[in-house]
Amino acid sequence: MDEHMIITRLKPIEEILTMVGKFPASTICVVGCSICARKIQTGGETQVTSLAAQLSSHGLDMLDGKMVKHACSAKSWDELIEENPALAQADTLLVLSCGAGVSLLGRISGKPVLPGLNTTSIGGALANDTLEGVCVMCGECDVAIYAGLCPKSGCPKSQINGPCGGSSDGDCEVEGRKCIWVTIYEILECRGMLELLDDIKPPVCHDRRL
Repeated sequence: MDEHMIITRLKPIEEILTMVGKFPASTICVVGCSICARKIQTGGETQVTSLAAQLSSHGLDMLDGKMVKHACSAKSWDELIEENPALAQADTLLVLSCGAGVSLLGRISGKPVLPGLNTTSIGGALANDTLEGVCVMCGECDVAIYAGLCPKSGCPKSQINGPCGGSSDGDCEVEGRKCIWVTIYEILECRGMLELLDDIKPPVCHDRRL
């Protein structure tokens, strides 16, 4: 795989606390990424330890932070657990990686996965197999309320307040693939957290990408 760099910035602590507050009575593990986020010092060991300490000082139930080799390229959840057994003890994962890493862990972990960073741009190139529709680098990552999935990238129309009128029997009108909103709804319903979709979300503020 060609070397690549995805650029991220740490969310303000106030925003993280508000986001975490929607998941009460959770044991939280901060997870860092040993590739891009570590290189640019937004999700390395220092940042993982610091954020966990800040959240603990606010009375949250924190586990020791963990680093994964590639948040965006895990073979399986079982493999990650084998490397980091403590991840299995967490109710919620707060991930310091790009949006692709957050979304991938959201897909395989079966746990609520919250983004601690905003993804702003990609530097370099990706090669080999890649996952499609995981992050559009909007600079305003809010996949926590969407079950760890990103409707801005997973929906051809980037619908952020529910499916469009073109979906039929759970399928998107584009290429007959499953509507990402159906998947989001199913996961949140299973977790008993459909109330996360109650609020109307405003358009993305693109100033955050500057």
